[in-house]
Amino acid sequence: MGNSKIRNTSLTLKIVASIILTLLAAYTSMGLVKATETNNTYVPSSLRELYAKRAVETFNSLQAHYYLSGLNLYRGLTCGKYSCLWTYSQVMSAVVYLALTPGLGNFTTLFSSYYSGLSHYANPINPLSGYESTVTPPLGPGGDTYYDDNEWVTLALIDMYLITNNTSYLNRAEELFNFIISGWSSNSSLRCPGGIYWRVGDLSRNTCSNSPAAEAAAELYLITGDQSYLRWAIRILNWVNKCLGSPSHLYYDHINPDGTIDETIWSYNQGTTAAAAVSIYEATHNESYLKLAEDSAYSSLSYFSQGAIYSQPPEFNAIYFRSIRKVITISNNNTLAKMYWNLLLQYVNNTWLTYRDQETGLITMGQPLSSVNPDDVEIWTAAMVQLYSLIAGAQQPALTPIKAPRPSQAWLTTSTTLVLILVAAIAIAIYLILKGVKH
Repeated sequence: MGNSKIRNTSLTLKIVASIILTLLAAYTSMGLVKATETNNTYVPSSLRELYAKRAVETFNSLQAHYYLSGLNLYRGLTCGKYSCLWTYSQVMSAVVYLALTPGLGNFTTLFSSYYSGLSHYANPINPLSGYESTVTPPLGPGGDTYYDDNEWVTLALIDMYLITNNTSYLNRAEELFNFIISGWSSNSSLRCPGGIYWRVGDLSRNTCSNSPAAEAAAELYLITGDQSYLRWAIRILNWVNKCLGSPSHLYYDHINPDGTIDETIWSYNQGTTAAAAVSIYEATHNESYLKLAEDSAYSSLSYFSQGAIYSQPPEFNAIYFRSIRKVITISNNNTLAKMYWNLLLQYVNNTWLTYRDQETGLITMGQPLSSVNPDDVEIWTAAMVQLYSLIAGAQQPALTPIKAPRPSQAWLTTSTTLVLILVAAIAIAIYLILKGVKH
């Protein structure tokens, strides 16, 4: 009789243990508990320390030469007295990646200054709409409004929110996203209808104005639980795949108003499309999106490893490498990781040796500093600060778990259900153990 009880209790405990392990596996696959790739395997500690130092020194040089602290702006030329929004957005990303790098100090204290600086690009008539490409009155003349510029800002604001939990950054990111999707084309006469325009008042639809929007939408869904963001992420990415994807899993640049396609392969378009796909995978756990991200990453890494990476501007490559980092972190694909780190380290080392001004550490692409447009030096240098930070160990902040759903949504999420079941299973196991000990 005693042996029978022991066998029954043992069998029950095995069943409960099996349930617990199954739930943990499910929990892991949802991204709530996940193993992430780090650069420790591919980058020795001495190299991480070297590039951490280079990241800080290079950023400090950028600040010393071009930053206007009283205005939280940078000197410019292309867009007038102050830098273009495109440049400013990439300096923001450089600060974000410095903040994400272990051991560099509290760069998050700079976030508020850059957030304040953005106000100089705001539409003076409707400040809640998208930022203009040029500083607006009274400091500047204002300029065209580009959807992609606002997407780079949105992605930076999302990261700033994730690092600090400052809801001002999240609220502004959501406002900008509403502006971005106002650029979705409803013109059915265009080739491959749909897609977000590149610029307000322009009929060109570009990968760079769509894939980052899909990425931002997926991230906003993961943060807020708002299903409308997920629907937009999928809709936009599907359009990019259908209308600008190539048979080789690379992505063309844009569709012209006349329907012709510019088939130029730019690095940042490859990266943001892969990042959008892997972000949607995180949101849906639909394996087809992970496959899409991995196929895209593999194709682009293969393509750029043949030397094409050096034909791309540094700012495109910074976006590319930080985007592909997302893919290898989520996929844990060793082949992709090895290809990625080999290409990144080779590119950064070559750029350091060849395109850096020896006296200042700024990136001038081999030209005398005095002869280079400040906007170019700023964006090239900001790009390399991002890449130095990646090598030094910067990783984007985790997007899970989803925060409490909004009132319009069901209060009990799938993850919450799994937690409750897991706790119940553990409680049953403890009860049975105690009962067995008692008897």
